[in-house]
Amino acid sequence: MHDKTMINESQVRIESNSRPAGRAAGRHFMPFIAALALAIRLVVLPAAFASAGQNQLPPQAPQPDVQITQVKALPAVKDKATTDVEIRWTAQVPRLTILDEFDVLLEVQYSDGSRGAARNPQLKSTARAAIVALATHPRQNSAAVLKGFKASVSVRFRIASSFAVVHQVPDLQGDRVRGSSGSSSGSQPEVVVTAAKLITQGCASGYQCVDVKWTAGGPRNITISEFTASVESLHKDGTQTRDSKTVGGQDRQARLQAGRANVEVNSMKVSLLTSFSLLDSKTAVREGTFSIDSLRG
Repeated sequence: MHDKTMINESQVRIESNSRPAGRAAGRHFMPFIAALALAIRLVVLPAAFASAGQNQLPPQAPQPDVQITQVKALPAVKDKATTDVEIRWTAQVPRLTILDEFDVLLEVQYSDGSRGAARNPQLKSTARAAIVALATHPRQNSAAVLKGFKASVSVRFRIASSFAVVHQVPDLQGDRVRGSSGSSSGSQPEVVVTAAKLITQGCASGYQCVDVKWTAGGPRNITISEFTASVESLHKDGTQTRDSKTVGGQDRQARLQAGRANVEVNSMKVSLLTSFSLLDSKTAVREGTFSIDSLRG
């Protein structure tokens, strides 16, 4: 259900290439290169995790394609003060996009230059047509008739997406950790793993666990649906154990198994997959003139 979730583990490795002593110019720049390498290492190495990473959303998320196909005044009814106008549209919906509702607005101009408007809001996501009623004649001129129109069909929708944060935890002595998934933006939330602590109390008999905690937030147009926390534990005897758990979008912690209590854990890799929806809207517009025949009935 998640679209192409990628897990990137960023690691920094500084290597030195040993070469025979040769040119004096090379020896001259060696102190500068060494200082630069040290400065880079101090900036990029995280304090508590050996590596941390996350995938990014595509530059342009898939949006529905809405096209207005018809704006038609229905045959007038004799002595009726209003005229019904039917608006039809199509909607091509990408695989990971969910429509919420449509909103239809019709703005008109009468033959004497006066204007009017009618709206049909909160239509179901399955709707592909709507009828709005407008005054047949403007208030000040009973001889004027509907002439031009501007129809707008707006759709509110959600795009399902996800991203993962991965951390290597080489030091298991403490539970407080530092490391961010990245800055929040208009296209994804900010998720920060704040703790990963080995415990035995409260676990299944004979097993040890790891408590993973995190924070999450973002703009109002993002709704987090769930988190999936995973842990891969490397034990002192060379064995590995894996466990994962999915919790709701309001939760901020999960307890996972980390193997038997009598086998020491050397290191862990903690992964947190965040599934969310990006709320957005789009409007299709069509302008034109009404058919004289339909207005006459």
